[in-house]
This record gives sequence, structure tokens and C-alpha cells, in this order.
Amino acid sequence: MSSLQVDSISSMGGGHVDGAGKVVQFKDANTTTETTISANVRDTICTLTFTPKLSNSLILCQGFHSNDAAVSSTSYCNAYILAGVTEVCRGEAVGYNDTKLGDARYQYSYSGLIPSWGTTSLVIKIDVLAVRGDWTVSRALLRTSLYVWEIAQ
Repeated sequence: MSSLQVDSISSMGGGHVDGAGKVVQFKDANTTTETTISANVRDTICTLTFTPKLSNSLILCQGFHSNDAAVSSTSYCNAYILAGVTEVCRGEAVGYNDTKLGDARYQYSYSGLIPSWGTTSLVIKIDVLAVRGDWTVSRALLRTSLYVWEIAQ
């Protein structure tokens, strides 16, 4: 008996006969390291290296914070996902103008799409900027996650 195995099937016109809209690959990075960032300082929280398999796919990036903390009543943050130096998305002004006590807790997520940059490796990361007061990421050792999905077009 014979068998045939292939990685993908391409159409004569260049599209993917078998994969439009399907997930090509998924990668994640997680941390439970509690990190306090000083006011007006930007720090990298999670990183991963991602290599698209297709040059014409879309890359979906998602950030999830399980238990960040506003260290003072005026603290807030901006969180970013970057593919190399390109900003893919951000969670802006988390905790801004909330009436809160110091050490208020936040769960938040943000996501964005970027076209594939070819089939070379690129570092994707979550950065957090503490604005007007210190900010703590992964308070009490809860998870902050970076998810990256490649979706065929």
C-alpha cells in the first residue's frame, strides 16, 4: 500500500487550495513573574520568536493579563504587542481615571492583526509602560500571556 504526505497544496494562481482561513500555526509565551515597573518606564514582559510558514498569511497577536495591579490610586499603564519594531496593538490607559485604592487589580486583553513579513524569524513581545505611578504585572504570580496565530489567506 502507498501513502502520500505533503505539507500544503498550492493552486496554480498562488493561493492555498486547502487552507484559506485556517490556522497554520500557534505559538505562546507565558510568565507568572511578578514585575513592578516604575513610573514612566517601559519593560518587556514576554517574548517569543515567530517564523511564518507562509508569506501571504495574517498574523494574529493577543495579550492577556490575569492580575495586574495599580500600585497607587493614580497609576495606569499602556501595554503593547510589537512584532520586531512594529506595533501590532495596544491596551491603552488601563486603570486611567478609575476611582480606586492603591493596589487595585486588573484583567485585560488586547489583540491585533499584521500581514506576514515573509518566512523569516522575528521577535514578538509584550511591553508595558507604567504611566503616572508604578504598575505591577502578574501580581500574586498570576499569568500574563502572549498568543500568536498564523492564519492562511
